[in-house]
Amino acid sequence: MTRASAPPAWRDPWAWASLLAVVPLVLHSLGAPLGEPVADDFDYLHRALFGPRGSLFDGYGSPLYWRPLGRQVYFGLLAPSIAAHPTLVPILHAAALALIGLILYRAFRPSWPGPLAAAMATFVLMMEATRMLLAIPTYGEELSALLFAAVALHEAARGRMATALAALTLSLLGKEIGATTALLLPWLPPAARGKAWRTRLAWSGAAAGVLIVWGAVYLVACRTHGMRIPHEVTAAAAVTPWHTRFAWACRNSARAMFSLTPESGTWDGRILGAIAVMAVMIAVGLAVVPAARARAAKAVPWIAWGLAWFLAASAASTEVFPTWSPNRVIFAGIGFGVAITALSAAVHPALAAILVAVRLLAFAVSAGPPTMVAVAPPETGTTGFPYLARMQRHVRDVRTLLQSRFPALAHGAQVGLTHPPRMTEYAFRGSLGLQVWYRDTTLRVIRDTEFGAHPEWDLAAIVTYQEETRPQVMLIDPAAMRHYLQAGASVGRRSWQAAADELTLADSLQLDRNAHDFLGRVAGRRAFCRLALGRMADAERDARGALAMAPKVGEARYTLAAVLAFTGRRAEARRQLDTLIALYPGDRGARALRDSVRSWDARALR
Repeated sequence: MTRASAPPAWRDPWAWASLLAVVPLVLHSLGAPLGEPVADDFDYLHRALFGPRGSLFDGYGSPLYWRPLGRQVYFGLLAPSIAAHPTLVPILHAAALALIGLILYRAFRPSWPGPLAAAMATFVLMMEATRMLLAIPTYGEELSALLFAAVALHEAARGRMATALAALTLSLLGKEIGATTALLLPWLPPAARGKAWRTRLAWSGAAAGVLIVWGAVYLVACRTHGMRIPHEVTAAAAVTPWHTRFAWACRNSARAMFSLTPESGTWDGRILGAIAVMAVMIAVGLAVVPAARARAAKAVPWIAWGLAWFLAASAASTEVFPTWSPNRVIFAGIGFGVAITALSAAVHPALAAILVAVRLLAFAVSAGPPTMVAVAPPETGTTGFPYLARMQRHVRDVRTLLQSRFPALAHGAQVGLTHPPRMTEYAFRGSLGLQVWYRDTTLRVIRDTEFGAHPEWDLAAIVTYQEETRPQVMLIDPAAMRHYLQAGASVGRRSWQAAADELTLADSLQLDRNAHDFLGRVAGRRAFCRLALGRMADAERDARGALAMAPKVGEARYTLAAVLAFTGRRAEARRQLDTLIALYPGDRGARALRDSVRSWDARALR
């Protein structure tokens, strides 16, 4: 393979290709609420907006890790803008990723032809996991480590030790994964043949010195401020042998290089089949083509360096076992891209082109962002981009609803949150999200379990979620909820008429009639009360009305089944009970009523 000095970037089409490789990544991410802060973002935004200033040696609102560049510096500079304009995040992150592609290309170009250097440089931009870097502010940590690692490689490729070490330091301050750079930077294969061992030892000593100083400061910061890393608090990681965790990390990392999730997916067979065909072609080429073996021998330093980088970066994921975090594999993609591109091109340049095509296909068919917030998270890629986008969409829906209806909230106001989709409560970080949105640390989010026990509490608003409607979040009138809860207390005392009256009030006070789930629960409970009062016709009418609004209201379906059974329509009653038990398998009352209906049928046949 030919080597050529790189032309100026503005005249190099492969430099432009490396820069613009971020475009497919952005296009495949559109439709998600990119930039919407969730979960850990609120820890850092809250600290930046309200917390003490000046300290670079704590977790910046988190008990895990010391990452001053990715937290203190990033959020300290950008927090007000991010909180006001979340779309700033994907714009900045996309620009950083484009720059990473260009810098890596310029780092590899002195040793590789333009097309191959571009294939290596853009490897990390053609991965499903990399879409996560566009999604939320927290991944500024990943970006800072990745960006300055690319700069360090660029400078090392040109023999500039001082600037390479400075970039290495910044990569480490962004995230611990920068240690991979420290270990392998001195062994980056040079553009010229060979490098004096004395020079390599000097680079190794300098990189080791940076790593040791950073590590010492890291330990002092952790001990001083009580920070930890996940393996210290995760029981599974503590009791699982390291080699088991390492094998798990390498397997999942290798799958992620081709945009495959740890779980099996629809396209797995075809993509893995294409990879297997490529592997056979490489093996056959090396076995029967002498020129391929000669090229591969020359590329061995690059292949070995890339593989070592991949393994070292993958090892970092062992600390979070058994929870897979796709964003952690992106850094490993630098080395994997170098190794597999160098090996493929050594056999034949066309194989490197096929590799790019297979990876683009795998990336293109990876799951896109969900258009609606399902009640449960996706079963595959459970911590990947679709999972994150679902959580962000729900948070954005809640934020925009509250801010449109309540441009300001009174000091000390409480906002209720009821029936959120599964695995999304964490996204609000308790009350931190609400406080960041309104810039008020006295505001509080309370869950339905709390205000359910205290119906007398004065709430400014109650937000609820509905699975199959647009919009999916809406407001429940606090007074309507209060009467609904009081009705529940009356039901517990078997005060059926008092409960029915409370429920009628609740229905009349609910102004937003699109809140079908809530109105369905109100009508379903009122139907049950009327059944208890012996008012069969009213109970049936309320139950059918409730199910028309909200088919999953169990109280309404049970009441309807009971009315049907008591009035001789037992076949329809059985159908209603079968549906109810399918929805709620643990409903003992429904099973008992179905057994009673069956016994009635059996007696009627005798």
